[in-house]
Amino acid sequence: MSQFFGLVSLGVYSKPELSEMCLCHQIVVGLGTSMPDKLTARYSLIKMPQSNMNQDNFPSTPGKVKMERSNYFGRVVNRWHGSSSARLFGFSVGLFMLTAFVFLMRLNTSGEWNFGDGFVGPVQAKWGDLVWQRRVRQSCHAKRDDGLVVLVTGAAGFVGSHVSLALKARGDGLVGLDNFNNYYDPSLKRARQALLEKQGVFVIEGDINDAALLKKLFELITFTHVMHLAAQAGVRYALENPGSYVHSNIAGLVTLLEACVKADPQPAVVWASSSSVYGLNTHVPFSESDRTDQPASLYAATKKAGEEFAHTYNHIHGLSITGLRFFTVYGPWGRPDMAYFSFTRDILRGKPITIYQGANRVDLARDFTYIDDIVKGCVASLDTAEKSTGSGGKKRGKAQFRIFNLGNTAPVTVPNLVAILEKHLKLKAKKDLVKMPRNGDVPFTHANVTLARRELGYDPTTDLATGLKKFVKWYQNYYGVSGSRRTM
Repeated sequence: MSQFFGLVSLGVYSKPELSEMCLCHQIVVGLGTSMPDKLTARYSLIKMPQSNMNQDNFPSTPGKVKMERSNYFGRVVNRWHGSSSARLFGFSVGLFMLTAFVFLMRLNTSGEWNFGDGFVGPVQAKWGDLVWQRRVRQSCHAKRDDGLVVLVTGAAGFVGSHVSLALKARGDGLVGLDNFNNYYDPSLKRARQALLEKQGVFVIEGDINDAALLKKLFELITFTHVMHLAAQAGVRYALENPGSYVHSNIAGLVTLLEACVKADPQPAVVWASSSSVYGLNTHVPFSESDRTDQPASLYAATKKAGEEFAHTYNHIHGLSITGLRFFTVYGPWGRPDMAYFSFTRDILRGKPITIYQGANRVDLARDFTYIDDIVKGCVASLDTAEKSTGSGGKKRGKAQFRIFNLGNTAPVTVPNLVAILEKHLKLKAKKDLVKMPRNGDVPFTHANVTLARRELGYDPTTDLATGLKKFVKWYQNYYGVSGSRRTM
């Protein structure tokens, strides 16, 4: 582009063309309000000739011949320069070169605008275009020998973002997928996405039910593993929007498994089930061999159905599948719909918190599991997953199928949880004790992790007091609040 405007200053064009160049220059500056000052200044340095300047006043330069008026060829050229066709031609050339310049900048390998002089601005990568494909490949580049190449669904979610950061930190290649729905504040998901982008993880905005998107990804990248964490979470929300659970937790899972089946080679799949599948089971601690055919909520029912679908795809198509039953995950960057998160928010606001109690006023208890321990279990599951035995949709042998509990093995009652928060926040909570409604919640959870310890080397190390201290510190930093009461 600088060469184009340089032609003006060197006097290649006569006055009519210079007039058109001035107009083109004004268009560039007028449309480029978002460009940096350096860019505008660069073009503004070109000095336009005075209106009374004659062509004979332009000095000759090496390699250029000064045109003489007495020359017939010169007279013809002069007449052509002064015609409307010449002005239109010059203007068209200017617009063409400007368009070419912008197009080339869009193809910058980093997927960003780059006008030089240090200016960089974002380019929106569109689904399937060259910039999008380049970003996917760059994100999936493994930096360690024998590094995994992983598709992480739900990558902007709580667990998904932490797992993605852990994989990237050790040199694996991965790309994320998330639909950024509004089940809870999407700005928190966007903030997680920003963290991942800074570490070189590209998070695609899309839905796991989009078969065309998945097909494109599997054609573009040979994934060794899929870490499937995308799901509609929450027990109580199912009473308001049951369809969302079927859409994400069943239909979405099947769509993803279908994409994995058609891939060649097929990836190994690790996916998030839930401790909720134990439902009304009263045998404690919960073991993988316990009954899971009595779900207490629609959420639990969809997760149980997911386990059955996973087993079927493993049996028919030879997909290597590992299911992880998470037990009440908490920690920094957590979900706002979780009790520990909402308790923290309301205590700081001075609002009363609701504490549910079971039959006969028995306190509810949960096996709260810190996010770092969950991440270790997820990564270990990927590392120990065997290859799928199917190829191009044809099974060639029995494939690995596993289910693991990932919990902390130390249930804590909800009143004790609140007491720990009060200590870290240095505030007393206003408490409303309420009988637990029939919304699908269970009175307690307690994980037996013997199998995960033996097969994965899983060993949770963070107790609730330590984990909540880290969460409170993050919460106060993220929302800009302290122990004093403040409305957010």
